[in-house]
Amino acid sequence: MKVLVTGANGLIGSHVYASLRASGHDVLSCGRSGSQSCTHLVGDLLDVEFRSRIIHDEKPDGLIHLAWQTRHGHFWNAPDNPDWMAASIDLLSRFLDHGGKRAVLAGSCAEYDWTTTKPGQKTRETDACNPATLYGQEKLKLADHCLRLNDQGASIAWGRLFLLCGPGEYPARFVPAVTSALLANDVAKMSSGTQVRDFMHVEDAGSAFSKIFDSQFTGIVNVASGEGHSLLSVANMLQNVIGQGQISAGSLPDRPDDPPYLVADTSVLAETIGFKPKFDLASALESCVEWWRNHET
Repeated sequence: MKVLVTGANGLIGSHVYASLRASGHDVLSCGRSGSQSCTHLVGDLLDVEFRSRIIHDEKPDGLIHLAWQTRHGHFWNAPDNPDWMAASIDLLSRFLDHGGKRAVLAGSCAEYDWTTTKPGQKTRETDACNPATLYGQEKLKLADHCLRLNDQGASIAWGRLFLLCGPGEYPARFVPAVTSALLANDVAKMSSGTQVRDFMHVEDAGSAFSKIFDSQFTGIVNVASGEGHSLLSVANMLQNVIGQGQISAGSLPDRPDDPPYLVADTSVLAETIGFKPKFDLASALESCVEWWRNHET
């Protein structure tokens, strides 16, 4: 298939691109800046003329749509979230109107109702959704739109991403922030660290989206490791890998709206899609540390 990947410069975009290419697809990517991919289109997907041009000119058979507002600390309630939802609906409509056959779009665990999560209870695709943020609300609207299109005969999968880690993360995110402090032999400040989270390596996330695309699955699927670890245990694992610095649990306050337990049930991804991750948490964190060793200024 000829597959268009949007958000190619994002955290998992390059890994989706590489995995699709390895599967034999003809892949073109698009983003707001250049890329090392063989066929890359530069433009803003919020621009209707750009969306129209890439679909009309390229006529892709497949679409993996990752692009969205992702600026750290801003995207949760960024005012352009509704714009991204509307642009995504338009892009998908143009894709289908021009003969597009298969689409996979990136959703988020932020679509779920975090107030109902309980320790030890993994989040399933059928669990209630009640997003607390504008980002989650607009993602959920797009997910519902995709499900309606499936009812009309489309072939669309919606991959709900949980937490990611890996090379190229924004420095203020949890894993790189702790890693950078420890590499500097400094004190890594953090909350209590009792919160349990599900981290997936970005390369695995990219491979998962490619695997979902190649399947016949339609509907919603969690894209995650399915394994829960407390943030404090993650910080301690990083310290063991790096061998220096200190962890200061509780030196930063816990956020009152932070769910205590957020771990995905990945039965659909593993059993229906047949995806097997390459990384466990230990090897994923080692990958992160190695990348930051080579990229710290």
